[in-house]
Amino acid sequence: MTSWNFPSRIQKKVLEVLSEWYASHTLNSIRCEWEKKTNPSSSQNVPLNILSYNVEGWGTRSLEVTDLIFKVDSSICVFTEVGLLWDSFKVPHFNSFYQKGTNKNGGVMIAIGKHLKATRIEVNIDNTVIVDVTGLTEPVRIIGIYWAHDQVRDMKDLDPFIIKNTIISGDFNATVQEWGSPSTDTRGRKLKSWTEDNNLQFVPTTINSSKRSERNIDLTFTNVNGVDSATVIFGTSDHWPAVVTTHNIGFLTNKFFPQVNWNIFQVLLVLVEDFWINKQKLQTPDQWYENYIRFLAALKNRLTTWREIEKYRPALPDVIVKELQQIRR
Repeated sequence: MTSWNFPSRIQKKVLEVLSEWYASHTLNSIRCEWEKKTNPSSSQNVPLNILSYNVEGWGTRSLEVTDLIFKVDSSICVFTEVGLLWDSFKVPHFNSFYQKGTNKNGGVMIAIGKHLKATRIEVNIDNTVIVDVTGLTEPVRIIGIYWAHDQVRDMKDLDPFIIKNTIISGDFNATVQEWGSPSTDTRGRKLKSWTEDNNLQFVPTTINSSKRSERNIDLTFTNVNGVDSATVIFGTSDHWPAVVTTHNIGFLTNKFFPQVNWNIFQVLLVLVEDFWINKQKLQTPDQWYENYIRFLAALKNRLTTWREIEKYRPALPDVIVKELQQIRR
């Protein structure tokens, strides 16, 4: 190994593993010893982020929305006023569920990250999408709504669909003074009464959602505890997007990630090559292959160290996000 000019730390590690290899009486005993090494079990809870945004036309804003999704690390998105071009561009790594609106500018789309399981609940109501989501610490039901100015809607039609862990978000075109608007209109009074009847809590944002007025018409309601929302100053729509965060429902992620020293792995394979060549003469091809594959897995496990993650980070790095932004430009 000295002639191979490996650093002393690699030589030391190789000699340590080789000592274990030669000290073992049988191949099976060393494999069992190396296979026993397990990873730490500590985990951390990562809150769930839900992006809610009236895009005022998916066809013209799909690229900026894709950028926003990965900036705020949202696994679930509710988009309103998506229009007829809702299917013109698909967000990478997301499944989309759409319901038409009452006019060409309406429509609602819910996008769910493919790392989650999404099941659509069929409901024949314009501008309304209902999706059940699992793969989290608890299942959630997402209801996306766009209530157009001229749409006649009875919110009681949704009563049968309100279950445990329901989150309702969208553009209601309704104003309630207690919810951040200057005054309460007729639709707002009816909506507020309906939320109270169904034990749904309003989730306040940091500022009103309309850019053209002081009205707060993009609203979120839920029966989940520990939910808050923050307005995002972003985008070219006349509405500000908001990120709804559920602190009690999210992802359980391992606080540790594996690191395999592949340099040492390759060195050891070279050093024990003669052993495995001789084994071929003593076993059938199937027996040899099974033993060798198990040995490789055990050796990999032996050379794996676990490092603690100090902070959860989104799966997509900035360079990938920038590449996504170039799509269709």
